[in-house]
Amino acid sequence: TEKTIQSEQEEKQMFSDVTDTHWAYGPINQLCQKGAVSGYEDGSFRPDVPITRAEFITILVKVLDLKAAATAQNFSDTADHWAQESIAAAVSLGIADGYTDGSFQPDALITREQMAVMAVKAAGVTAGSGETAFTDNDQISFWAKGSVLAAIDANIMEGYPDNTFRPQGNATRAEAVCVILNLWGD
Repeated sequence: TEKTIQSEQEEKQMFSDVTDTHWAYGPINQLCQKGAVSGYEDGSFRPDVPITRAEFITILVKVLDLKAAATAQNFSDTADHWAQESIAAAVSLGIADGYTDGSFQPDALITREQMAVMAVKAAGVTAGSGETAFTDNDQISFWAKGSVLAAIDANIMEGYPDNTFRPQGNATRAEAVCVILNLWGD
């Protein structure tokens, strides 16, 4: 159609380090055009850089247009944090949790299993039961197993070509964008 041709012509490389050969080129550009993610001042996006808990939640809240359901729990380390409102919204909706020591650790890098738990909760998908077929299934924390299974079954997340999930690995900016776009598209 004419509209498709026009949008293809208008599509250009938005970031110096995300070419059309990058596996997440489309999702990164889509969320950038929606104003949900942005790059850095040097014109880069840094797709392979790990993302923090606060950054992931901020994009998630923005894309899904989440509003706080009630007064959220206060954490010892979020009162003056730049992402405090997004964190409060996600926590009030039961999407994110803090740690037993009363902290949220907003600047800690998010693990893939943490991302799976938050994504499944945001999607309203019921956690699965059983085991995944990944060769590193035994490395998935007990509290995340059902969410990882549900995230895979609902096509919110996927594993790596070597049949691993790398649950303790840090999610990258590109992976986070893809997960959030999968949530937004449903």
